[in-house]
Amino acid sequence: MEERLSNIEKALDLIRSIIMRDKKTLTAGECSNYTGYSISYLYKLTSSKSIPHFKRGKKIYFDKDEIDSWLKEQKVIDYRTEANNLIATNGK
Repeated sequence: MEERLSNIEKALDLIRSIIMRDKKTLTAGECSNYTGYSISYLYKLTSSKSIPHFKRGKKIYFDKDEIDSWLKEQKVIDYRTEANNLIATNGK
């Protein structure tokens, strides 16, 4: 019985991931699942206008493509690796 429930949960996770891949507009809960950030942290980011979002009434939504771009902009630069890459590039 537990194995069957586990298989059903795996199938549901696969279905959810397929739906999320095609979805363009995310709710706060969906954006939380997508990014791994808590909903309260997302609300903090929206109140400080640090993350792209839009509102319809009292609900907050996120454009998935904008979130992807925003996440890429948030990457931490490893200065040692960057310096080594510059040295290697300039040394050629």
